Amino acid sequence: MAWLAPWAILAVLLGVLHAGLFHLLLGSDLRMIPRALGLAVAGSLLGGALGTVIPPAVLAIGDTNLIATSVCAWTVLGLGRLFRIC
Repeated sequence: MAWLAPWAILAVLLGVLHAGLFHLLLGSDLRMIPRALGLAVAGSLLGGALGTVIPPAVLAIGDTNLIATSVCAWTVLGLGRLFRIC
């Protein structure tokens, strides 16, 4: 795991957290969980990468901008819900 950036590991954990919360709030079928998990992790990795290049935020853990990571995860989940992927 030394080859992974710390922000990427935290972004994956936040993606799992947001996928679970998304399924808790809007989920209706267990078959949705893997797709929501994939979308949330992809979105949070995108947000984590974006968060490393923007100025530091109020909510940050190390290099991980929690606001950018969460917003991107929920945006990707919302688009997935809109296009009926999850």
